[in-house]
Amino acid sequence: MKFSAALLAAVAAITPALAVNYTVVVGADATGAPGLVFVPQTVTAAVGDFINFEFRGGNHTVTQSSFDNPCTQQFNTVTQQNGFTSPFMPFNAASGQIGVFTLEVTQTANPIWFFCARKPHCKGGMYGAINPPTTGERTFAAFAAKVPTADEPGFGVTAPFTPGGSSSSGSGTGTGAAPTSTGTGGDNGASTLSARSGIVVALAGLAATLLF
Repeated sequence: MKFSAALLAAVAAITPALAVNYTVVVGADATGAPGLVFVPQTVTAAVGDFINFEFRGGNHTVTQSSFDNPCTQQFNTVTQQNGFTSPFMPFNAASGQIGVFTLEVTQTANPIWFFCARKPHCKGGMYGAINPPTTGERTFAAFAAKVPTADEPGFGVTAPFTPGGSSSSGSGTGTGAAPTSTGTGGDNGASTLSARSGIVVALAGLAATLLF
């Protein structure tokens, strides 16, 4: 029994190190040129994996939306919570500091849709998803088709976003150990760990807790 308990403890200790870290670049394309983009736009991740949004151009947010309203912050009518959002994370080219917003995936049953809440960046191409279905009626292509061509709700207009809430997300590639989580759980598939401009931050699970 002592051997079994020790073995279980050892396995539990190394499990977090098996989590995969995915990087999504915000505001810059593959060449580093500024643009209204998330690269990649989709990530496929497992429970316990981390999505690190690196702000490398412009001044943007990562804000949770919904399939039916890609450019509007999600509001959960059951929990009465807003979806997660980062603060605005301006890239400082002079100093080279990079803001990072990190999510830990806590479920894969439902996709996590997101966008930049700075008007009109979403309709310009700044939207994405974590674990979007590849078949059926709720694919990423179907989500993209719902992006409005007219001005959408965004920062400073009639439907401003509110920091905090819950989330879900997912796709990309990468490896690495999990960052330390200081976030809280929720019911949207991911939880927020922290967000700071100029340093690496972490977002985990469903409920969002932003540390400034």
